[in-house]
Amino acid sequence: MPIRFLRPQTLSALCSSVFLASMLLALATPLWAQKDAGAIVGLVRDPSGAVVNRGIQLTLSTNNKGEYVASPLRIGRYSVTVEKEGFKKAVAGPVQVNIQDRVGVNLKLEPGMATEIVMVTGQRPQLETETSELGQVVDSRRINALPLNGRNYAQLALLGAGVAPAEPGSRVETTFGFSANGARSLQNNFLLDGIDNNANLGDVLNGSAYVVQPSVDAIAEFKVETNSYSAEFGRGNGAIMNAVIKSGTNQIHGDVFEFLRNEKVDASNAFDIFGQQPYKQNQFGFTLGGPIIKNKTFFFGDYEGLRIRQGLPQLSTVPLQDEVAGNFSASLSNTFAPQVDPITGVPIDGTKALDCNGNFTYVGEIFDSRQAQQNYAGNLNGMCGVPIGASGGLPTNIFPSGTIDPLAARLAALFPAPNAPQFGPKAFLSDPKLSKTDNKFDIRVDHTFSEKDNFFARFSYGDDSFFLPSPFNNVLDGGSFQDGYSKNSARGLAASEVHSFRNNLINEFRFGYNHLNSHRFNLNYNVDVSKQLGFPGVPFGPNIGGLPSIGFSDGTTAIGSSGFLPSIEKQHSYVFTDNLSWTHGRHAAKFGAELRFEQFTIFQPASPRGDMSFGSDFTDNPASPGSGGEAIATFLLGIPDGGDITSLHNVDYRRQIYAFYALDDIKVTPRLTLNLGLRYELFTTIKEANDQAATFDFSSLSLIVPRGQNQQLTPTLATELNVQRNSATVPAG
Repeated sequence: MPIRFLRPQTLSALCSSVFLASMLLALATPLWAQKDAGAIVGLVRDPSGAVVNRGIQLTLSTNNKGEYVASPLRIGRYSVTVEKEGFKKAVAGPVQVNIQDRVGVNLKLEPGMATEIVMVTGQRPQLETETSELGQVVDSRRINALPLNGRNYAQLALLGAGVAPAEPGSRVETTFGFSANGARSLQNNFLLDGIDNNANLGDVLNGSAYVVQPSVDAIAEFKVETNSYSAEFGRGNGAIMNAVIKSGTNQIHGDVFEFLRNEKVDASNAFDIFGQQPYKQNQFGFTLGGPIIKNKTFFFGDYEGLRIRQGLPQLSTVPLQDEVAGNFSASLSNTFAPQVDPITGVPIDGTKALDCNGNFTYVGEIFDSRQAQQNYAGNLNGMCGVPIGASGGLPTNIFPSGTIDPLAARLAALFPAPNAPQFGPKAFLSDPKLSKTDNKFDIRVDHTFSEKDNFFARFSYGDDSFFLPSPFNNVLDGGSFQDGYSKNSARGLAASEVHSFRNNLINEFRFGYNHLNSHRFNLNYNVDVSKQLGFPGVPFGPNIGGLPSIGFSDGTTAIGSSGFLPSIEKQHSYVFTDNLSWTHGRHAAKFGAELRFEQFTIFQPASPRGDMSFGSDFTDNPASPGSGGEAIATFLLGIPDGGDITSLHNVDYRRQIYAFYALDDIKVTPRLTLNLGLRYELFTTIKEANDQAATFDFSSLSLIVPRGQNQQLTPTLATELNVQRNSATVPAG
């Protein structure tokens, strides 16, 4: 039986035909995309149960088994109308077609006049009988009805079977990353309007596995496919998160929303020991869609903003004010420090360690390691030290005037005084405010050139800025890698053109582009703090301001700016896809190819300003190791345990991915459908755009570098490694 798929406004009573008509004016363009589309299949029979064979010229025909396939169809609600001379008109619907659906609609014709109509209410089957794919569809009604903290549609992926929250500690844990069937959360494949929407940043600096996060009000529906998905899909072995942005219709429609959270309307938390904290959150936006040219061109747009201002109590450990001034007398005890076994280092009971002046030493005493001596006969290990501060042969643990390192004194003076004795004598409680500002929007245009050609284009924009304060609201900073100024800028573009050569041969070409620029800067990133404080040898440049990271082994909160900041990561992804759908007899075949060109960079120096650490070793008792010493005293003495600094270098990566697939859904019998498919993907090796990469050859113990690369190793490395250039091994130096 012939079948034709028409727009609603062009339906007419054609004899011996089957019509598929959208119930929504939004579906004025019936033949649409592939990955974000569906299909209706079915069987037409006469009253005896025999198939209605073809033989009358129709637009879209059933095969000789009475079977038909209408694909691809845009998501939405459809009706199926069957007409044949000598039979009553049969109408089934509404039939809901979701992403990647293959909905079965079987109709039985009854003898009668063509003016008589048999209505069949469409009911979605309880079991999916046309495809072996496993997945969960979430439509716009459920998206808007279910509570979402933060309005992130990815949370609803957890409604699917076999889906669990991301593994603890995952980089995408805070953006509702998820794991499907045991795969890691970064192995999922995110698609938006059928276009790759995956973030490829080196260490997921943006905190999410996707580039564009559309407003939930802008999503028509999405599907989480977790198993046995078709050969159209590839990339990873996790789930496929396939979302579609809404389209405009012949009617103007939209909404405006505002969600408010405020501490004024929050109940007090009895367990909040810091008291009720300020919290203000506003999430607002709108959507608007409608016709540009009725029945031909439509638009849809949306905007969403988020503003958060929140108190963030932080508990830190700081030195006592006496310690800042060089007075460590509170740490000094009356217990004699024992000598130690020179071989095992184990303290010997009943012994008393001596200093270099022959005086007894005590537990908690601090020493100046610069004046330590060897071969001292008074102690079993042959070592002795000179105490920092002494009077009448007894230690005072007080730095004499002029012995504190001047730079250490300037830095120590910036430590705030302890203010929370209920948490300990060195506890400092600060209450800085974090801020978050997000703005995002989408614009989509759908256009019908003719019954054979349809087009859509969509642009998405997202900017989110986040400031996470550090515990010290001054040049000391003291923040971790997460603290400071973060910004993520996302851009997404999708375009598709569908051309119908015949009713059973349809081609779609699709282009996509996404861009992600994610960076994080420390507090004072643009201020030369080191120069202001007279800290020598600390480089300063664009985004490299602040102090070196300075850590203490005694639990005192680190000062200075965190390592690995600044972090700047960018990506550009270009996607070209072509899909050809061909329906012939019992076969519904698809063939396609996808080319992805990915560019991603990472600038993340480990110690751009340098870092150093201070322990208790250099103020410990040389004659009785472990009995004395203070990390802050070592800091005031100006002797770090260690430190390093790294060079600044940006790495630009490139990668090409080539994929090809073929699939065929074969209707073997009315009750048996075979879903066959084959996909091949080639992930080429990652390359550095400027050839600044080398391979270590273990056989020759040398580095193999690309041709034309003339970068030199550092003098130290050059004495240890050879470099192979142009197939010749030469010394690196």
